[in-house]
Amino acid sequence: MDSLKVNCPAKLNLNLSVLGKRTDGMHEIKTHFQLINLFDEMLIKKTSSKSISVKTNLGASIDGKKNIVFDAIRSLSNYIGKEIYCDIEIVKNIPLGGGLGGGSSNAAAALIGTNFLFKLGLSCSELMKLGKKLGADVPFFIFGKNAHASGIGEKLSEEIKHSNKKYLLLFPQVHSSTKEFFSKWDDLSKDSQESILMREENSFLPIFLEKNQDIKRIFNELNKNNSFKLSGTGSTIFCAYNDKNKIEKTLKKIPTKWRHSFCEPLQCSPLLTYLK
Repeated sequence: MDSLKVNCPAKLNLNLSVLGKRTDGMHEIKTHFQLINLFDEMLIKKTSSKSISVKTNLGASIDGKKNIVFDAIRSLSNYIGKEIYCDIEIVKNIPLGGGLGGGSSNAAAALIGTNFLFKLGLSCSELMKLGKKLGADVPFFIFGKNAHASGIGEKLSEEIKHSNKKYLLLFPQVHSSTKEFFSKWDDLSKDSQESILMREENSFLPIFLEKNQDIKRIFNELNKNNSFKLSGTGSTIFCAYNDKNKIEKTLKKIPTKWRHSFCEPLQCSPLLTYLK
């Protein structure tokens, strides 16, 4: 076997609370992760050249060493004490900076897929430890099941109840920086933080809307008919729905430049196929 093609799922944060800042600068959070059927596609190929190549359909800005997938392969090489060489091609369908975990899902897929393709024999828990060093959401995507998460997002307990809700995702075409929004959260007074935690399902919603006033106006308008939420630190906003006809009215209210996607919940990640 010389190559492997895998699907990397996106996630929604059905809720997200920031509980505090740790001495290492990371933040303690509490969240409910839900996998959805929106996927990036990844092809991993063995190569005879002594290099790691990472290419996407979005061009040079996130290719090569700029991509978290490159770091994932390097971390695997360091862990097993032997160089791994491969060519990786990624078709990005999950928006960048959208709060849907696309980069983390890609990193998880690279760790799982390469472990499988090269027969490295690493366990799920070993891969999760490597993943945690790459990013807070990576362990969840290796875990591959809907979960409640705490710590920095790495302490996971499986959500047993299966969701049958459908989701409408709206992509406002702005890039949200997770680092920037955590920094803005830290700048808030204790009283403001506590007030947000009591009032909001997602701690970052007021901060996101404050920064993006044009989105705030549309968000408030949309919320007259539906209950929209923010995923992660944004910029994707989403709502659960049962009736497609009712949601058609909502679509008429969104700006023409916004993209949208109808998604369904996954019970588990397709990446679990490649884990022992």
